[in-house]
Amino acid sequence: MNRHIVVLGGGSAGTLAANRLHCYCSGPGVSVLVVDRADTRDPEAALLTSLGLYGPHTLRPPEHLHLRDGIGFRHTEVATVDTDRAEVCLGDGTTLPYDVLVVATGAPAPAGYVTRSPGLGDEHGLVPVDPATRRCPAHARVYAIGAAADGQRVAGQVLHSQAERLARAVRGYLAGDPPLPRRTTEAGAGGT
Repeated sequence: MNRHIVVLGGGSAGTLAANRLHCYCSGPGVSVLVVDRADTRDPEAALLTSLGLYGPHTLRPPEHLHLRDGIGFRHTEVATVDTDRAEVCLGDGTTLPYDVLVVATGAPAPAGYVTRSPGLGDEHGLVPVDPATRRCPAHARVYAIGAAADGQRVAGQVLHSQAERLARAVRGYLAGDPPLPRRTTEAGAGGT
């Protein structure tokens, strides 16, 4: 059975989430695809990888600058998300089905599709999540990370912690495990 994980946003949060998801959830029949209207992949990291300076048995680029091998990237605008049909509607009129959707678009301003997508987020373009799992309580297949959920830029250590929790929760969801119990606060994460 094929499972499609779609990450909306290719900035630091989206790239970090995609890389963690690829590590935790990769396997036969599971794909991770990042969609962003701007190509935020680091051309310098790509050049250093092609020259053999980054890669196996060499230096590694920072995880937030480089998508791991095997992660797809689609350079296009997101129009809306249809949570009932589990599809991302793109600006060119095509759709992408998803089994898991991760909203990682950064600040709410670039996430106009959130407000255009009934029930996805609030009037400010934020996707409400359980801080322990980064999962949207209203939609079992939808997760959010960083400013897409918190409304402000998230510091590196907190973002890494969010990506870790998100990837573990998605792995559990794909395996059919029950969701983790909700925690009211998070130690060391400032309640995010």
